[in-house]
Amino acid sequence: MESIDDYRAHILTVLRAACDANGNPKLTEKQALELSNELNDNELMDGMPYNTPEEVAELLLDSGLE
Repeated sequence: MESIDDYRAHILTVLRAACDANGNPKLTEKQALELSNELNDNELMDGMPYNTPEEVAELLLDSGLE
C-alpha cells in the first residue's frame, strides 16, 4: 500500500497532466497544488482502499474546486 505522501503526490501528478480536448493544461501549477490539498490526510486515508489516485484526481477536477 502506498504511503499517504506517495498517494497525494500521485494525485498531484495526475492533476498536472490533466488536459482539455485541445491538449491544453486544465490547471496551472498553483491550481493543481491547491486542488491536491483540498482533501486532508484523514480524508485521503479513508478513501485509499477504495479509490485510485487517478479516481481521486478526476473527482477533484469534476468538483469545480479549482
